Amino acid sequence: MCREEIMNKRFTALMTTLILSVFFSISASADVVEVDGIYYDISETTATVTYGKKEYSGDIVIPESITYENSKYSVTSIGESAFEGCSILTSVTIPNSVTSIGDFAFFDCSGLTSVTIPNSVTSIGSWAFSECSGLTSITIPNSITIIENSVFNGCSGLTSVTIPNSVTSIGNNAFSGCSSLTSITIPNSITSIGNSAFSDCSGLTSVTIPNSVTSIGDWAFDCSDNLKNVYCYSEEVPSTNVWIFDGTYIENATLHVPASAIEAYKTTAPWSGFGTIKAIEETVGIESVKDRGIAIQSAGG
Repeated sequence: MCREEIMNKRFTALMTTLILSVFFSISASADVVEVDGIYYDISETTATVTYGKKEYSGDIVIPESITYENSKYSVTSIGESAFEGCSILTSVTIPNSVTSIGDFAFFDCSGLTSVTIPNSVTSIGSWAFSECSGLTSITIPNSITIIENSVFNGCSGLTSVTIPNSVTSIGNNAFSGCSSLTSITIPNSITSIGNSAFSDCSGLTSVTIPNSVTSIGDWAFDCSDNLKNVYCYSEEVPSTNVWIFDGTYIENATLHVPASAIEAYKTTAPWSGFGTIKAIEETVGIESVKDRGIAIQSAGG
């Protein structure tokens, strides 16, 4: 059932993308220009990389500025759906002049294996890299404070994610369907984890939840079939509904919590559903990662 729900979510995303594609094709204006094979929407002094008339391919290096008809424009953003569906795009280098990446910017770029995001980028839109199945690693810059909804949804080849301590929340479906994810460290700055944030991460075997997290959304870790250990450092049971581990066999897993909070977790669903609940102090080596946030690993990690 949970996998059917995930497929429904992805179908909804695809329908939304088709609508956006029609919108962009209709709303294209005379201000859209092509410079060295890249399309831009230009204003008085700035340029936004935008959806073009041809599919981008190979390795793309976005310049800090462009010159068009003897006028210079600073490239400050990557617009919505700019590279959407470019399946033969393999890598993108983003310059320090760019401050934002729009919704669906790289949606379904299945051939994309490498992208460099500079610290100048302060916002990455929803679904920006969703369904980029060839993407293997990503480093989120320390200028980002929120990981938006579904940013890396369906990135099945993603094995490594670096999240800085500037991030305070992880959005809904942010890493849903990242079935090859082998390691991720989330800092102690995180206070909330959204709905289905790590759902269908089938390689997930271990999760460490820092004491900064106060709320966890519905289905946050559902369908994580291989989950064996959850380490939760909060002495107060995080606010959550009963479905955060839906479709995950927590009856076969162990929950590690502060000794003073064992009874609270044992009497609070869904935590009470774990096969074993024990004190963190009983587990050698776990204290050393207490302040590092969430550590997610596959069986081979």
